[in-house]
Amino acid sequence: MNNMKPGILYGALLVMTVMFSSCLQTNKLYFFNDQKPGAQQLLDSVKQFAVQRIHASDRLTITVSSTDPSLTAYLNPFNLQLSQSSGNNNSSSGYLVGLNGAIEFPLLGKVPVESLTTNEAATLIKERLSYFYKDLFVDVSLKGNVYVMNGRQGVLLPMFNERMTIFEALSQSGIQDPFDMKNQVWLVREDSGRRYYNQLDLNSKSIFDSQYYYLHTNDMVYVKPGKYSWILHPSSPIRGIVTIAASIGAIIIAVKKL
Repeated sequence: MNNMKPGILYGALLVMTVMFSSCLQTNKLYFFNDQKPGAQQLLDSVKQFAVQRIHASDRLTITVSSTDPSLTAYLNPFNLQLSQSSGNNNSSSGYLVGLNGAIEFPLLGKVPVESLTTNEAATLIKERLSYFYKDLFVDVSLKGNVYVMNGRQGVLLPMFNERMTIFEALSQSGIQDPFDMKNQVWLVREDSGRRYYNQLDLNSKSIFDSQYYYLHTNDMVYVKPGKYSWILHPSSPIRGIVTIAASIGAIIIAVKKL
């Protein structure tokens, strides 16, 4: 009877591991698994969703350039602060859009930018500065973050690209788990004084036509852990115990047969 115990233990652990693995549907492990190879014409509505509008409480990075940088240095106070600071990703720097929808800009005073795109805001600032300067270049970008989390950790990602997709955010977060529930991904977005809760299916090609394919500043993405993630994840203590116990059982069986 004692000779059977290691074999029974090893067999039970092996069956348990196979059982958990077999409970997973392989098509739930892959992104947009129903997509076929080919090309798709981008819809106007999809491109429109990628365009972000400026809202109150947003922060803007604004750079004014000219053929003589010394003339426009006064118009770039935050850029000067960043060059003198060791931290170049200060979330409190940049022009804050007030509740009145305007920013305070050097020389111009209040400039209404709410509901504009960054390109439209740049054009407006350039037009107002053209009264004082010639041959200016104005660049405006949104300064924000997105938050990605799953059942184990969360990551705050700076948005260096206003057309950041949900897949880019997941890849940059570094917290992906193959066993997470990709068909039940929550996206929380605040827009125009309202908070929206949306559930996305990343297993389906329909995500490419979704208005939430492109992320906006301050979006929160939550990927729910899978039913067996706590066992199957490589860092899971249970998985480690099962693996070690199974290995020991195999060694005992091999030794017994010698």
